[in-house]
Parts: sequence; C-alpha cells; structure tokens
Amino acid sequence: MNQDEAALADWQPRFAEWVKEAGPFLAKGKAKEAFAIYPWFSGEGDPFMSLAKPASQTRFGLITTGGYSIEGEQEPFRAGPSFDDTAPEIRTIPLDVDRKKLRIDHMGYDHRFAKEDINCNLPLDRLKEMEEAGEIGSLAPETQVVMGLQPNVTPLIQHLIPELVSRFKSDSVEAALLVPS
Repeated sequence: MNQDEAALADWQPRFAEWVKEAGPFLAKGKAKEAFAIYPWFSGEGDPFMSLAKPASQTRFGLITTGGYSIEGEQEPFRAGPSFDDTAPEIRTIPLDVDRKKLRIDHMGYDHRFAKEDINCNLPLDRLKEMEEAGEIGSLAPETQVVMGLQPNVTPLIQHLIPELVSRFKSDSVEAALLVPS
C-alpha cells in the first residue's frame, strides 16, 4: 500500500462520519455549515512538478471543474454531488466547440461571471491565443470537463485521476492545467 492509499484508508471513516453529521445541514440547504466540518483529505508528497522543458515547447491539456456540457449533444451532468463511491462523470469539449452550445450543469457556483466570459473557468480562447503567440507549445484538441463539488475523494483518486491521465497520455499531453470553478 503506497502512502496515498494509506492516507485514503485513514480518511474514509472520517468521511463516512462527516456524511452522517453533514446530512441534516445539507437537507436544510446549509452547505456552508456542512462544509465547515468537512474532513479535508491530504495526500503525501508534492502534487506539482517543474516542466522538463519551456512552456513554449510543451503540450498542455485542460481540465475544468466547471461542469460544462454541450447542449443537444451530451447528457447533462448529474444535478448534485455524489456522496457514495460513484465515479465522477467526464465530458469532453472540443476546442472549436460553438460557445453558444455550452451549458453549465454545475449548481455549486455562481454562473454570472462564466456567462459574461466563459474564459474565466473554461479558458479555451485565452489558451488558443497563447498557443498562437508561441507562449505554449500546443494545446490538446479536447478539454476534459468534470463537475466540481465532489466530496468523496475515493472515486476521484481511484477512478477519475487515472482516467484523466490515460486520456492525456493518449493525446501526448505533457502538462495539465486545472481550472477550478
């Protein structure tokens, strides 16, 4: 068992207890109170690495937790968070998607700013500009979109992260940019 698996095994009972304690708060729409007692997970080691080469020569992949899907082409994300071991859903958004077809399914944040400028949490246009200016080497042709507000980290670590890594490897991505909602 590696260190993160050991940390996850230690965290899981604390999460199960939190679900019981937070349930009444969440049922009353008091998410702030529920998450004030959330047992935050912390893995071992540093999750960040330095690039092996300049950004201008690196292929980047984009992940957003904004909960976007393409209207009429993709199923909407589940409406709320999952507290069980259900693996988080992933949607793929092509860089050239018609921005007018994008829908925000995520109910956990104020959509006002994303509706004013989608680039605040889905920076497709800004990254394309950076690619054209030579500031980044290239950008993967598809953005990986997940739903934020995933309180159970177990399926994130065991399912979501390996799936995202696999997708990026198949597209020769060398560095991932995570844009939270």
